[in-house]
Amino acid sequence: MLGIPTAGAPSAPFVESLRGLVLPPEVTAFERAVVTGNFIPAQRDLLIERALAWEADQLVMCDDDMVVPADALVRLSELLGANPNIAVAGALYYSRDGLRPMVVDGWDPHDTARGWIPAFERAPVAVDGVGSGCMAIRLQAVEGFDRPFFPAHVFVEPAQGRVRVCDEDYLFCARVRSAGFAVFLHAGVRCGHYDRSRDRIAPQDWEPVELTNRRRVLTRTGERYELLPLSGAPPARPGTERQRRADVVYVESIDPG
Repeated sequence: MLGIPTAGAPSAPFVESLRGLVLPPEVTAFERAVVTGNFIPAQRDLLIERALAWEADQLVMCDDDMVVPADALVRLSELLGANPNIAVAGALYYSRDGLRPMVVDGWDPHDTARGWIPAFERAPVAVDGVGSGCMAIRLQAVEGFDRPFFPAHVFVEPAQGRVRVCDEDYLFCARVRSAGFAVFLHAGVRCGHYDRSRDRIAPQDWEPVELTNRRRVLTRTGERYELLPLSGAPPARPGTERQRRADVVYVESIDPG
């Protein structure tokens, strides 16, 4: 099943890329589901629930600003099929600014300042977390999870006057790994990330393997961010964040019929 969470206006590059998608040869039935809204973790949850109701084996979730290569479904499905312990296979894509690959190792849900970009080439590699912009999920591995499937962080930046819902992808991957399954990045499946505000697809140029085959860490100097090589343990950043819990209640409408 292909699942698309959207705010209601999929980008033109995304829609165009869908036209070229090729189905895996072993597929005997294929469904597509679109869930609209303004709270992405709940949209992802509803897509999993629909896929389970349709008794799908796999769900490939694609955000509506991805530019998906034609063979994405084939290659991600092949990776899940090659090893029953792999529950999540993520495509390689970058943040909208093109700065960093959306993949992580060493990430701690209780201290999100930790973590680094793992080393990768084009071959699939086990990682701690992948972005859910283009993610294939083995549904049998997660159907027993407590609901909601996708927890989330609300990241509050008081000085900037900014609040973001984030980390549902890495938190989901952490649940998958805690259940004994593996998360893989397939860097051979490369998706563009469309920035609506700039009408630009990131990255403009894919990084050479000489950069991606070593661990890196995102570093801020003043207002500038950059990825720097990481040797040894990542630097400690005490006091850079604090966490407090807040209740979110999912209110589900029930069809009286």
